[in-house]
Amino acid sequence: MQTPNPPPSSPLPTPPDRAEAFHRVTDVLRCKWTLAVLEELARGTSRPSELQRALPGLTSKVLSERLRKLERFGLVDRTAYPEVPPRVEYTLTQQGRSMSKLVTHVADFVSDWAEGVQTKPKPGD
Repeated sequence: MQTPNPPPSSPLPTPPDRAEAFHRVTDVLRCKWTLAVLEELARGTSRPSELQRALPGLTSKVLSERLRKLERFGLVDRTAYPEVPPRVEYTLTQQGRSMSKLVTHVADFVSDWAEGVQTKPKPGD
């Protein structure tokens, strides 16, 4: 009994640009502030000043860069209101909410890891 040969039409499909997509995601996550900003936005819509107050040490320049990059990658939406003074708010997109699940897992890992580091005896103790 012979096994049928696959049709010669095309090779098995591969996910389009999966490696490129992976590199884009790691590019977004590479900044130390990205996860913190995403975690804060997972709590709800925020203005830049609110984000900055919630994340001590984050400069307005770095925050602006992070928010622009997250917006460019489709993870946050920016809403500007035609008011004086101008008001801008950021919120997670559906894709951003999906990524926030990853952020939650990372935050849980960090908490568990930090507890282990604090309670782990040092050599010679």
